[in-house]
Amino acid sequence: MNKTLEFMSKKFGVDVEKDPVVRLTQINRTIIAQLFAELGFTEGAEIGVAQGAYSKVLFEHIPQLRLYGIDVWQNYPGYNELENPSALKEEAYETLKSFNSFLLEKFSMDAVTYFDDNSLDFVFIDGAHDFKNVACDISEWSKKVKPGGIVFGHDYKFHKEYMQRYRNGPPRKRFAVDVKLVVDAYRDAKGIRPWFEIYPEIPDPTFGRDNPCWMFVRQEGDTL
Repeated sequence: MNKTLEFMSKKFGVDVEKDPVVRLTQINRTIIAQLFAELGFTEGAEIGVAQGAYSKVLFEHIPQLRLYGIDVWQNYPGYNELENPSALKEEAYETLKSFNSFLLEKFSMDAVTYFDDNSLDFVFIDGAHDFKNVACDISEWSKKVKPGGIVFGHDYKFHKEYMQRYRNGPPRKRFAVDVKLVVDAYRDAKGIRPWFEIYPEIPDPTFGRDNPCWMFVRQEGDTL
């Protein structure tokens, strides 16, 4: 067991050797940022920046953080959640201008080629939630995290496509959220143990009642 897993076992009071799937509830995304700081993480990437809200949380809690933010700030097949992408991009640049942030305005699979394998302390995956994009993100970005680092993702859930009305406009198709189906299949195919399911019962100071998340620690011998 590596030092990261030992630390998490003590911090959260869980047996990571006994339980292949560990459920955490007394936690939120801010506590995860604090965990990264306690582990001494200083180099990370965030896939899906939007307005930069979680980037800011990470910077506020992690001394000396160097963070790469990847977002194309546009809607595309598999992702149509943004009502005003250009405004979100402007807000992200403004919010993060005083931090050690490097924003890459690229699609995830174009940006990932800029990074060496085993080079990052952590990656936070919160891009498009459809099957294809989730599969690409977890498959390729996990390789960029060094042993002892953490792969962390948002919206650990599943729902089918549906129509949603936005304010007074016409209804718009919302793409399926396939995150749980895809990452669980990745976990089982790659034999990742332990696997952390995060169901935040503690409201986050920034995000309030947040969606579930998933997480795993890279280990020597992983075949990703």
